[in-house]
Amino acid sequence: MIKNKIMTKDWEKLFSYYNAPEPPNDLLEKIMKRINQEKRLLTLKRRLFIFSTSLIGSIVLFIPALKGVISGFTQSGFVQYFSLLFSDAEIVLAYWQNYTFSLLETLPVVSLILLLATVIAILELLKLLAKDLKNIYLSKQLIYN
Repeated sequence: MIKNKIMTKDWEKLFSYYNAPEPPNDLLEKIMKRINQEKRLLTLKRRLFIFSTSLIGSIVLFIPALKGVISGFTQSGFVQYFSLLFSDAEIVLAYWQNYTFSLLETLPVVSLILLLATVIAILELLKLLAKDLKNIYLSKQLIYN
């Protein structure tokens, strides 16, 4: 017990000559800034995963939509009506209103809407994916520089 008190006094005496290191004044600001940057980077990585998964899904859905449009054009007779434009142009021009209505009636509208929706989804997801990739790249540069 006595030895312990002497050692404690010696330690206190030893460390009384040294000043405790003081952290820089802006240390808290730097730590909070870094935490916010890491949170932002994590959010961007999550968005990147969601957008890339959605893009893959949209590309997979594009193939059946395209097959549906192609089969819709062949089954409805649109191709045969459209070919009249090149084979009998004079007759088509004479009856252009009836010809236009015939083309519109045979147009596979639902299949075209589905194809257009998948194309728009693919393009929008590519835009968002490129934007997030750019932000991730810039964020990593800011963090590590």
